[in-house]
Amino acid sequence: MLITSGLIQVTLAVLIGWPLAMLYSGMEKVGPLRHAKRLLQYHLDNVFMGILQMVIATVFPAIPVGAAILLLIGSWTNPFPFLLMAMSRKPVAEQTGMRRFSILSFLIITPAYLWLLAAWLTR
Repeated sequence: MLITSGLIQVTLAVLIGWPLAMLYSGMEKVGPLRHAKRLLQYHLDNVFMGILQMVIATVFPAIPVGAAILLLIGSWTNPFPFLLMAMSRKPVAEQTGMRRFSILSFLIITPAYLWLLAAWLTR
């Protein structure tokens, strides 16, 4: 499950590289995407989160199911606010929903990694 999810997430990051390159080449907008910096953050976060899922699943195949589910959900929710900010017309300071979503994502991913560490150390 985590390897497939991670591979999909890295593939998404590769595909996002196309509009990202267009924005950095001078285009003001690519479809709904407006902010190259935020799209770059989305791109990189997807790369990192996807790779982390694949590495963890490879190194620790007996990962507890609950921790795996939290890791999977957190890995997808963590980059998502950057995508929304890349499309937004509002300044980041006005985007309280994004901040709340980011906090929620960290509330999911933090226990996932703590659970993984505890499970790894007690195996």
